[in-house]
Amino acid sequence: MTYKFQMNHWMEELDSSPVQWGVVGEDGAVGYATGSSPDTWTGYRSPNSSNSNDHTDIGYGKDGSGNGLWVRTTSNNNLELAYSSDITDSWTSVNVTGRRYNVKWSNNKWIAVGTTSQNDILTSTDGATWSSVDITGLSGLSGTDIHALATDGGNNWIFGQDDRVYTSTDHGANWSLLNDFDDSSMIREAAYSNNKWYVMRTGINGGSSVEKVGVATSASPANWTDSADILIGNNAKAMFASISTGSASESTVIVVNSDDMARSTDSGANFTRTQNCLPFGSANGISSDGAGNWVVVHNGGDISYSNDDGETWSIAIENLVFTSGTEAIKSVAPDKVLPL
Repeated sequence: MTYKFQMNHWMEELDSSPVQWGVVGEDGAVGYATGSSPDTWTGYRSPNSSNSNDHTDIGYGKDGSGNGLWVRTTSNNNLELAYSSDITDSWTSVNVTGRRYNVKWSNNKWIAVGTTSQNDILTSTDGATWSSVDITGLSGLSGTDIHALATDGGNNWIFGQDDRVYTSTDHGANWSLLNDFDDSSMIREAAYSNNKWYVMRTGINGGSSVEKVGVATSASPANWTDSADILIGNNAKAMFASISTGSASESTVIVVNSDDMARSTDSGANFTRTQNCLPFGSANGISSDGAGNWVVVHNGGDISYSNDDGETWSIAIENLVFTSGTEAIKSVAPDKVLPL
């Protein structure tokens, strides 16, 4: 086991064994593979009755005793969350109030965001029992579902809704408006790496052809700057940031849409779009293990991977079968503690 220092605290980096990847998708789809070149996948459905159980996100962290834990979200009003200590085996479902679309772990705390009809954010110390944090008083909060969530690995978090970024500096207990881009954009995803926050926004100024990545060096309104148009397409919804293999002081940031990629190796300062670089289209999610290995998930049970920090891409598997049939895969995560 090794450790790395980031944001004034030690982050445990569980890299003594090969990385394990987990994916989730529609109709109860769950899959897993091991290794930096994950080309051997196993798929199944959980719950076994897959109707109305479209899984939307998967996160990795720890339970209340410090053991590894997977948590997933589901678009089901009775089985919104589930957790498992072993992604190859069974899950325990949790019924909470309102659907959740993003879940992450940091410093002994899980946070889940989703529908704003409940006017709350959920927190948990073990992934099994969840508490509600009231956010009804947040400035500018609208009825749009929340999909973007990020953590610095400590007590600081952000989430994005419409064109606004909200922050918590006390581990999700209290939230406030951090930055309003005020440009009618939609924040699709958020990330953190190497002391910088990232939010990927589409529909800048209400248009259908301008997409940018906002970057902040600290959780302060005055610190946000925008990239140039990354030209990735207004349907883009997946982004991740991870320490760059080219320079430990920089991060690689990758946004995917269909089979295209917008990639930065200088912490979001400059992006290069590469068309038709992924083996499959309909990309839905992306993640990295922090060691230059990346995985992208697609519709139809298709999965892509890269071993060179996103420079080139290969087929991990085509048409992964989930007990029977394939599904659109929506999210991927490695068994690594954020941030990367």
